[in-house]
Amino acid sequence: MRLAAEDIARSLRGSWRLMSEGAEALPDLDLSREGFWRSFLALALMAPATIALLAATRLFAGLPNTVGLFAAPGLVVSVVGALLLTILVVPAFLIFLRPELAREARFTSFVIAWNWAGIVSASLMALPAAVFALGWSTPQLAIAQFAAFGIVVLRLRYGVARAAFGGGGVALLLVSASIVLDYGVVRLFGLA
Repeated sequence: MRLAAEDIARSLRGSWRLMSEGAEALPDLDLSREGFWRSFLALALMAPATIALLAATRLFAGLPNTVGLFAAPGLVVSVVGALLLTILVVPAFLIFLRPELAREARFTSFVIAWNWAGIVSASLMALPAAVFALGWSTPQLAIAQFAAFGIVVLRLRYGVARAAFGGGGVALLLVSASIVLDYGVVRLFGLA
């Protein structure tokens, strides 16, 4: 199982299009069984975003990046773990609520789209993180920028949920659940 650059570009573009075009953008994603597993493999594409988020987190924690980005292994594990878990927790929560959902095609489509959108989301959040880590913004400005990009991420999540499950009510519930679950994950890893 491998990821071709063409597949990656199409999948990222398709996940972005879910915000505006909903279910019409789903065919841009590989919705096959292999595509399902490939979407988990694709989470490795978050590595550059993870570096920017780690650098910003170090500064918020009062640790200079000049001593090395990986000088605090516990913080590295926390950032990587929180980033991955924020993507995986919503599908896991859905299976916890309704185990039979795991056998439905719409759930598979949701997970594939959610994983690819997670890569886009991490990349979006990495932008203000990189600006802050480079010293081009103050902590207060960085928090405002994180909040602004966070709104775009929530809109993307809404588009993914609406495309997979239809109707705005279910999508709003999933986005609301994602906010609560993300907060729980961030607290769990001591990053709040």
